[in-house]
Amino acid sequence: MCRITTRLFLGASALWMASMPLSAQTCSDPQLLCPEAPQSVFVLPDADAFLNFECIDATHVAVMRFRSDHDFANPGSARIRISQVSCEGAAGPDTLSAVVVSATGDPCDPAAITAMGPCISGTDDLVWESSMLDHNSEYFLLIGTQHDPADTLCAMVVELEGDGVTMDACCNHTLIPGSSADLTVVGGDPAFGYVWSPDFYLSDPDAATTTVTPAETITYQVDGQIGDCQVSSSVTVTVGSPISVPNSFTPNGDNVNDFWGIDGIAAFPGAKVEVFNRWGQLVHRSLGYAQPWDGTGRSGNPLTPGTYYYVIELNDADLPLPPETGHVAIIR
Repeated sequence: MCRITTRLFLGASALWMASMPLSAQTCSDPQLLCPEAPQSVFVLPDADAFLNFECIDATHVAVMRFRSDHDFANPGSARIRISQVSCEGAAGPDTLSAVVVSATGDPCDPAAITAMGPCISGTDDLVWESSMLDHNSEYFLLIGTQHDPADTLCAMVVELEGDGVTMDACCNHTLIPGSSADLTVVGGDPAFGYVWSPDFYLSDPDAATTTVTPAETITYQVDGQIGDCQVSSSVTVTVGSPISVPNSFTPNGDNVNDFWGIDGIAAFPGAKVEVFNRWGQLVHRSLGYAQPWDGTGRSGNPLTPGTYYYVIELNDADLPLPPETGHVAIIR
């Protein structure tokens, strides 16, 4: 998922306002809203007033701006969450109204703006959602209230998310040593470029698509930009076995560790698991491993405690790993 480094959370609101007054969030100077970065929003005494548009009939309006990403392959979906609302006067909680608009001029001029999706209102948490956004375009979020912030604080937290406004790296891979895979950026704005880090084992750390040939398991982060927002995403490339095989289990009927569970093997329906005793005799065979081994032999009788030896073949044409071998102890 996309991440941004600076996050502001609603805390000691009055002290924050006193020490760090905001100049943005007006129609002429909207506050920047970056994806997946919760922003503390305070309706200011100098906020633009008397907007009547869609469901907004407000005496004070907070304005935020954001840009959709440059990914033309995915729908322009976006979601805005307004939470932790603290906007209450003498008559009780005030009603907030919010809508996202597209505009070429003043975002608070009803004649120049178009609603992009629903207009929402309420006194508590609100969620706006739409799939109507165009790519690489600027939008404004309008939050209106009848509350006079000169009387009491009107504050909330606003968060932007969705495929149409974020950037993602694709995809996680599991590789055998010496093999390669492509890592690709989905979203962001290619005009600003991308940077992969660390730059180990990459064919080009500055390309939207780069080839990785890792010698070890490694997590890569790619940094990009959407509008004025710095964004990032990450992927993990695993080198070696994609399964984790425990070396013991206790099939004693107490419902704790009674089965030999192999993490990750469910992703390989063609896997073959064979277990042998110390004389090399086959005591268990499973194709697919849908049912973990319970420590019984091929006759169905419980096997004696001790060490047994396994061979696991994943049988996946896309991941030609050699058979995995080792030992497992039955403890009763």
